[in-house]
Amino acid sequence: MFACHQSKEGEELACAGWLATVGSRHPNVRLAVMSGRLDGEALRPALDWPELHDNYGDVLRKLEQTES
Repeated sequence: MFACHQSKEGEELACAGWLATVGSRHPNVRLAVMSGRLDGEALRPALDWPELHDNYGDVLRKLEQTES
């Protein structure tokens, strides 16, 4: 799974945005849902979320803009 950019090293959490945009296409994510290790609701963005990016390059550009 793809780690959240806000995770601390050694305490990584799955990126909610990644799960909601591409997680359902990842075999390990599908296995995690089927085995009950991950709630299937994690594969859908919540109503109060900001707009999600289409690709990781867009995520990085947004992060670079907000760090200034």
